[in-house]
Amino acid sequence: MMRAPMVVIMSLLPLSVAVLLFACAVKPAVTVTDVDNGTKVEIQSGEFLAVKLEAQLGTGYGWKVVSESEELVLKGEPEQVSKQGHKPGGPDIQTFKFKAVKKGETTLRLQYIEAWKKKSKPLKEYTITVIVK
Repeated sequence: MMRAPMVVIMSLLPLSVAVLLFACAVKPAVTVTDVDNGTKVEIQSGEFLAVKLEAQLGTGYGWKVVSESEELVLKGEPEQVSKQGHKPGGPDIQTFKFKAVKKGETTLRLQYIEAWKKKSKPLKEYTITVIVK
């Protein structure tokens, strides 16, 4: 009697694995970095944009999105990854992921600030123009 439920479970296993792999494999269509500051990028509606910027998070500074638009929606919290060979206090990479949800053109702005201070002035700014087709 235990054999029938096991057969059902085993037949659903490949489908479950496929769904899990697909969910984890969402990769950005476009990735921009520090060197792309001030440029224009094009992305298709429904695709993802990743913004990867260097930061020294141990100093209290970090990147913060300071512009909102109808064209791009921030997905989740920024990912923070240490660079290879990272030393304490060394540089990290902050990755922000956006989904293009509406056709149009928008300016995406981020500031490198001490977010915990109320009137903090940014040390750097990052701006790109995003064209959603």
